[in-house]
Amino acid sequence: MIKIGSIGYNHSHGDNFVLDCPNGPGAWLFLLMKTPAFMTIGEATYSAKPGTVFVLEPDVPCRYGSSGCNYNDDWFYFDMTDSAADRSSLEKMGIEINSPILLGGTDELSMIIYEITVEFYSSDLYHEDVVRLYTDIFFKRLSRLILSKSSHEASPTSGRRTSLANLRSRIYIEPGSLPSVAVLAEEYGVSISGLEHLYKKAFGTSVINDIINSRIIYAKRLLLSSNMLISDVAEKCGYSCCYSFMRQFKLKTGLTPTEFRKIAVKGVDNI
Repeated sequence: MIKIGSIGYNHSHGDNFVLDCPNGPGAWLFLLMKTPAFMTIGEATYSAKPGTVFVLEPDVPCRYGSSGCNYNDDWFYFDMTDSAADRSSLEKMGIEINSPILLGGTDELSMIIYEITVEFYSSDLYHEDVVRLYTDIFFKRLSRLILSKSSHEASPTSGRRTSLANLRSRIYIEPGSLPSVAVLAEEYGVSISGLEHLYKKAFGTSVINDIINSRIIYAKRLLLSSNMLISDVAEKCGYSCCYSFMRQFKLKTGLTPTEFRKIAVKGVDNI
C-alpha cells in the first residue's frame, strides 16, 4: 500500500529555483511539473515540458529546478508498505520509475492532489481513509492517462490519433485561448460533425464537453490560487459573458464560483 508522508499543491518558486538531492529525495517522490523545468537523475539530464511527471526512488540522486522562468509544481513524498509488491504494481500500471513521463494535460491529476492536500492536513472524520482512497484513485488516473497515450501512439491510425491526442492536450493546456469548434475543425481539416465523430470515438466524449471541463478545471485553479475578480476569472477562462461562466460553473460543480472559493479558502486555511 502507498502511504503519503507529505504533500504540496501548486507550489511556486522563482526563476532561480533548484533543489539538489545528491543522496536521493529520502522517500519515494511524485513530482508534477507545471512549468518548463529541468531534471537530472543520476547522470541523465532531461528538459521537462509542462505536464511532465516523475516518480523517483528514495535513493536515486536527483537535481531539478526552473528553466529560466518561475517554477510551479505539485508533489508528494510517499512510502510503500510492501516495497517489492507496490513497485511491481506501479510498473504493471505503466508508470515508469526514475524517467520522465510527458502527459501534457494534467489538470485532473492536479485537482486530485488538491483534494488529497486538503484532507491530508485536516483533522476531519475519516480523513486518513479519504487520503488513502484518493491516493489509489490518483495512481489509477495516472495509469489511465499513460496507457491511453501509449495506445493512441501504437494504433495503426497513429497519425490521426496523435493529432487528436494533441488537440485534447491543447484543450486542457490552453483552456482560455481556444478558438471555436468550427475553427478547430478547420485546422484539423474536417467538418464540425466529422471532428465531433472522430473525437467522441477516440475519447468517449465530445470536443465541446472537454472544452467546458478544461475551462471549469482552470477556473477552479484560478479561484483557489488567486484573488482575481469572478469577471476576470471568466475572461481568463475564455468566457465573453460572466453570467454564462457562472451558470456553467454551477451546472458542473453544484456551486457558484464565489461559493467554491469560500469553501476552498476555508480548506486551505486549515492546512
